[in-house]
Amino acid sequence: MKKYLLGKYLLGIAIIMAVIFVSGCVSNSENIDDPQTLAQNGVLIKYPGNWVVANSLSNDSIISVADPNSTVPGSDFAQINVNIEKRQLSSSLNTMYNKTYTQLFSNSDYTLLAEGNTSKGDMNALECMYSVNENGTIKQHKAIWIEKGNYVYVLLFTAPQSEFESQNKNFEFILNSFKIT
Repeated sequence: MKKYLLGKYLLGIAIIMAVIFVSGCVSNSENIDDPQTLAQNGVLIKYPGNWVVANSLSNDSIISVADPNSTVPGSDFAQINVNIEKRQLSSSLNTMYNKTYTQLFSNSDYTLLAEGNTSKGDMNALECMYSVNENGTIKQHKAIWIEKGNYVYVLLFTAPQSEFESQNKNFEFILNSFKIT
């Protein structure tokens, strides 16, 4: 009798785990409606069809896309965006990365959330997640630094902190489509 109950118990757990696994796979699928492709300045990305090509204030920016529904009232600035910068490699990737964030985090409005090593395809990369208080709005940023040849590509994903998680599907879609041409 105990073996029978144990078998039913294990079968029940297996069914619950299978349902969770399948539902997780379905909800994590990259179901981006009508993706657009943008190729310029030696980089190719795909981005959600309801987003637009944007202008960036960064001097090193080579591509910028944004969710037009996240525009700050009274301005043309989108709060949810992806900006890609291309910088000449002036020292090692680690040195450039460390110099940037040492300077950034000396400002108390910036808070480091996480950092570490990652990869994009066959390329090693560095990742930094941080938040910044901009005029009372907390924005979250995820920066991926990739070295290729004599250049560093920085992919910066930005959203209000309260919306960052819900935008992760779009950010991952863009990151996974990123190619240096």
